[in-house]
Amino acid sequence: MAVNKPVQSVLPTEGKLHAVLIGAAIILLTTTVPYLTILNIFLFSGIFIAGAVSLYSTILRFQVRLPYSEAYLTGCLAGLVGGALSEVAGYLFMEFLNYRPGTESLSLVIGWMLEMAKGKPALQEQVQQLVAAEKLALAPVKMNIADLFINMGVSGVMYGLIAGIGGAFAVFMLKRLAARER
Repeated sequence: MAVNKPVQSVLPTEGKLHAVLIGAAIILLTTTVPYLTILNIFLFSGIFIAGAVSLYSTILRFQVRLPYSEAYLTGCLAGLVGGALSEVAGYLFMEFLNYRPGTESLSLVIGWMLEMAKGKPALQEQVQQLVAAEKLALAPVKMNIADLFINMGVSGVMYGLIAGIGGAFAVFMLKRLAARER
């Protein structure tokens, strides 16, 4: 009778912590630093990059061969922690500094869209909707602790999925690079 042995992780705990901290720090930067938040307007690329960079640097530092599944799960954990930290930072900024992270990037992108729509009467209805949406997005927001925890959970899950894909992408790129060098 065969005994199932638990699968041991290739990456040590220190390596997982390293990946999670780097990923969470990059997510925190790309979701709170003015104008750097514009990265996340394009399919959450800042979150994807966080997962990829954190796993890439961890794999090179600890010299391990990670399977895609472990890289994905480690990236997910980095995204979960980064999403929660991002929401806490956003809450603190809104409460104490009356600053809402990402508003300047949103205004910049909407400004670009309005500039491109000038002189095109067919787009005037969409332009009016865009201006109304911008006013709504820039309106002051009051959050309570329950809202903060809900946002932490939603952002953590969403960012986790995207950062996990970034982590698996890092493994894919390293395996592809290793295959070319043979």
